[in-house]
Amino acid sequence: MLKINGFSLVEVIVVVAILGILAAIAIPSYTKYVTNARRADGKTALTVAAQAMERYFINNYTFENAIIGDNTVNTRYTVQETSDSGYYTLSFSQSTNATAFTIRATAQGKQASDTQCQVMEINQLGQKTPANCW
Repeated sequence: MLKINGFSLVEVIVVVAILGILAAIAIPSYTKYVTNARRADGKTALTVAAQAMERYFINNYTFENAIIGDNTVNTRYTVQETSDSGYYTLSFSQSTNATAFTIRATAQGKQASDTQCQVMEINQLGQKTPANCW
């Protein structure tokens, strides 16, 4: 008797269906994980920048002339304009009396698709927004 080796069409369809279901579950889960992991880059950059601004304030009693990026007045407080991995761009604003600041991290590149945490901020009081991103 001759035995036929191979897979039947039904077996192949079942395997393809199982792989499709697994992919439908795994891909969005992985994407969410990667997005959340990239947020850490922005949070770290914001925290480092806020610490530099606080050190600047302790020595100068003002945030005046404290700038993020290459235009920093005092090199001891230099803060990069982009996060270490490049997923966020930092910007800095201060109050009119230069005693308060807000640092904003705006998602760019691959992280720009993060609709929940497109922009994260921290101020001189350590208040972080949006709260669900921290």
